[in-house]
Amino acid sequence: MGLSILLIDDNPDDRALVERQLKLDLDDPRVLHAGTAEAFEHMLDEDFDVAITDYQLRWSDGITVLHELKRRFPERPVIMFTGSGSEEIAVAAMKDGLDDYVTKTVKHYPRVPFTVRACVERAQQRKRLEEAHVRETVARARLEITLEAAGMGSWQVDLRNEQISYSDALGPMFGHAPGFVHAGVHDWAEAIHPDDRPAVLSAWDDAVRGIRPYRVEFRALGADGVTRWIASTAKVLHDEAGAAVLVVGSARDITSEVAIQDDLKRQRAELQEADRQKTEFLAILAHELRNPLAASGYSVAMLRRSAPPPQMAKAVDVIERQTTHMGKLLDDLLDVSRITRNRIELDLKPTDLRTIIDIAYENARPAFEAKQHRTTQTVAAEPLVVDGDEVRLTQVIGNLLHNAAKFTPPGGEIGIRAWHEDGNAVLEIADNGVGIEAARLGGVFEMFAQGHTKMHGGEPGLGVGLAVVRSLVELHGGSVCASSAGAGLGTRVRVTLPLAEATHTATPEAAPLPSPGLHPSEIVLADDNVDAADLLSELLRAEGYQVHTAYDGQAAYDLAEQRRPAILLLDIGMPRLNGYEVAHRVREHAWGETMSIIAVTGWGENQHAQSASAGFDARLVKPVDFGQLLEVLERARTVPRAPS
Repeated sequence: MGLSILLIDDNPDDRALVERQLKLDLDDPRVLHAGTAEAFEHMLDEDFDVAITDYQLRWSDGITVLHELKRRFPERPVIMFTGSGSEEIAVAAMKDGLDDYVTKTVKHYPRVPFTVRACVERAQQRKRLEEAHVRETVARARLEITLEAAGMGSWQVDLRNEQISYSDALGPMFGHAPGFVHAGVHDWAEAIHPDDRPAVLSAWDDAVRGIRPYRVEFRALGADGVTRWIASTAKVLHDEAGAAVLVVGSARDITSEVAIQDDLKRQRAELQEADRQKTEFLAILAHELRNPLAASGYSVAMLRRSAPPPQMAKAVDVIERQTTHMGKLLDDLLDVSRITRNRIELDLKPTDLRTIIDIAYENARPAFEAKQHRTTQTVAAEPLVVDGDEVRLTQVIGNLLHNAAKFTPPGGEIGIRAWHEDGNAVLEIADNGVGIEAARLGGVFEMFAQGHTKMHGGEPGLGVGLAVVRSLVELHGGSVCASSAGAGLGTRVRVTLPLAEATHTATPEAAPLPSPGLHPSEIVLADDNVDAADLLSELLRAEGYQVHTAYDGQAAYDLAEQRRPAILLLDIGMPRLNGYEVAHRVREHAWGETMSIIAVTGWGENQHAQSASAGFDARLVKPVDFGQLLEVLERARTVPRAPS
């Protein structure tokens, strides 16, 4: 059974729509309906994980319902999904403990399941942190009780003769038997960790001189080889003349407390990193889904212009291609969901890996040809039969080949090898592309891992492909690993799968692998989505603009410097240079001061300030209405930008 969700809405049709969306996107949810005051009161006795309430109810309102829910169940998330609220209501509700607010419109129904999942995850994280805090408190209490029962370690130093005395508990803190005493202050200092010694001796001198109290924590190098953390405090006693004569102090072993604090810091760091990855993943997802929509929108605009048949055919082809691309992105997301829930089922049967390689290579060929990659294949002459799922193995090799194509520059080399080795079929794909930094190499097969996201000038993608590869290979009983000599030195990925029949054949001789004045109607347009760039260029040319097209940031800057157009239309997430970097560079030149720079981007998350500081005059989020774009271009063309 999945999540239990309490749905509070007096409109049965709205409840039915929400329930349908929840069951589409969540795993077997249990939906409880409360359409009347009586039903609401009754449902409060039921067990539920999260509540969704409308604002305007026949018997009450969403704020009152929120108060009642939080009074009875303060830890359970509450979401307001309403079409009758306002910004003031939303703000007031959030102040009163509302976990999220979603406007009830047709396009926002799909947001509800994701909001539910996010709120539940946040509640679970809060619970884990609270439990960790409780564990820390309990551990601290146990430590104090143990020390109290064992007796605090006490000590004193006679400053007149440096004679030291310890209680029996002090010796074990320094790795000695009870009753041990250091011969003098010098011997005690030698037992302090060298990194801590200067601070401890400075505190000792300050205390003796009366500058500040003696209160230190340090690592003691035990005679038994164990390093322990010790917390120590002391009071300095003086004679009648005011001279310091005796230091009396206590010490306790705080090693367990330090370990707990370190563990809590690690847990917090892990939670923060997970949250960062989730946030960046959602941003990338939005961008990657907007790009295909933009290209499709431009295609529709072209069709509406009653274009000649060749152009219409091209537009239809683009729509189909981008729809396929969106399907691939969604398939990756579905695979991620299946993998995390262990829901992938394999159709295993004897399969020749050589056939799978051929199929995957043909699927990837357009990617190689588009960047003029040189490819080599060295595949065993004998069958490489494994017990495998043909579809999933094709997906594995296809992902690796597309990854190699994506991260290998135009004209680069990609090598494919496959052979028998110790009862296994081994596949190796090597390229002379961008490579992987040593610090990132260990995490390339983790979910959502990417060397550089598009936001930072990298290549497009969700960062789930290699994680899917590893999971599918391991489900086949195999393993996958990656190696690279470093950034810019290429990457080698090796997949090992057990043969269906034990066959031992000498490894074939390896094939050589790759070594690692403005014109008012003139526009430079840049977008790394080639279809979107080409279609928008054609539409603008049909409107009378002279358009020059670039597919990465560096090419856009070079064209701007060469052509000096009146308008620069830039995507943000592009390879080589991103849109912000291009705008910065253009604005550094006198010829770029009066140029109108407009962002047309799929990044829609709170980046207006960054766009303005980079020098953009306007910012449009994909998919852009073509009429709106023409209005912006007309203003830029007829109202020249004043020099800064």
